[in-house]
Amino acid sequence: MGKYKLTAKHRAQLKPWADKWIKNALSTKAMDAEERKLCVDAVMRLYDAGGRPRPKHIVFVPSPFVLRFASGYAAAIWYLTRNSNAACRNATHAATDAATDDATYAATYAATDDATRAATHAATYAATRAATDAATHAATDAATRAATYAATDAATDAATYDATHAATYDATRAATNDAIGATWFFMNGGPADLTSKLRLGKFGSQCAQKIWNAYQGGNFWSAWDSYLSFFRHVAKLPLDYSKYDAWETLALHSSVRIVHSDFCMISDRPERLIVDDQSRPHCEDGPFCRWRDGSALYAVHGVRVPMWIIEHPERITVSAINAEQNLEVRRVMIDKYGQEKFIVDSGAQVIHTDDFGSLLRKNLNGDEALVMVKVVNSTPEADGTFKDYFLRVHPELRPLPPGEWSEERKREFVMQQQPQVLTARNAVASTFGLRGEDYDPDLET
Repeated sequence: MGKYKLTAKHRAQLKPWADKWIKNALSTKAMDAEERKLCVDAVMRLYDAGGRPRPKHIVFVPSPFVLRFASGYAAAIWYLTRNSNAACRNATHAATDAATDDATYAATYAATDDATRAATHAATYAATRAATDAATHAATDAATRAATYAATDAATDAATYDATHAATYDATRAATNDAIGATWFFMNGGPADLTSKLRLGKFGSQCAQKIWNAYQGGNFWSAWDSYLSFFRHVAKLPLDYSKYDAWETLALHSSVRIVHSDFCMISDRPERLIVDDQSRPHCEDGPFCRWRDGSALYAVHGVRVPMWIIEHPERITVSAINAEQNLEVRRVMIDKYGQEKFIVDSGAQVIHTDDFGSLLRKNLNGDEALVMVKVVNSTPEADGTFKDYFLRVHPELRPLPPGEWSEERKREFVMQQQPQVLTARNAVASTFGLRGEDYDPDLET
């Protein structure tokens, strides 16, 4: 069979099809009873397709946070039920670490995930790529991925890994919620308390960390399905989709899941998922992603931040900003605090003054300096006074692009400019996209 070539009719369906799956990836619809029924059937068929025994239990949970801990603890309990080695329960010393690691691997090994994925998604993907050209892959998979990956990845893989790593790597770690930067709840206390009450010890914590080896993305992996389903439902390639149907059903009707030999655990979709105009997770005044159990994640233009920065910005201080080691988070904190207020309150150095204003510089550990020029508004206020303004400039006073530019185009423009001597005049000129020698304030408009 020769490779499929797009017809004009099918080409016209590419964008609507990608849009459909983008909407699916970012869906905030709560799972209902009918969807759970469809998912139970699909899970059974998924395991059948992979040649694995059907799971003893299919459990629906409200969020990936619950999914991560509940499935990890369940994997530990199932393993310990079959293995009476008490050392696994109390492996707290170096001498037992190796044994614990081996047991954790055995408890969470993703053989079921590998088998089901290979038989359904991977096999269909390989057959489709072999039968088609690259154009359709770009228009479906790549288009959907570009619009959804940043938000969905932050909401599951990276977010839940960070959560469990912070909460379980050291079971005695204090202030877990602050370390995670999210709101989430346990009826029996925090994860360390729950691990202790279940008598799982370090082993349970490690299982919660490593259970993500058995993770499948559900609707958050819609990019793959936009590509595969296009050829199934639109182009109608002559392939056997009977096994893939289970995978596609789960992608349409549920979110992320853990596929274990003894159970399958499925998370609901979030109730809120917000992105900016570049499809990055973003919300200035609340969580960008929140599930119905209260679990929440925070981000500003793609930068994951602790909850308190968004919910309690009044707690941001100069000392807190200076102490923050993550450069991206620190920049968000400065923006929330106010660049003008920060450069004043932090005791920035005045490096030049002339008739155009004062140039101030605040060095930031590990990052480019914050440089601003203070100017006096030439138009008086209603009471006759003249207001000071602070304008941020490039640390080398490279001219900045005038008007509204995308961040990428702005970076390209700035890198093509030459540095200037650090004077207030040159700084003011740079805000108009000019060099100091070309700047004439009398010609300002």
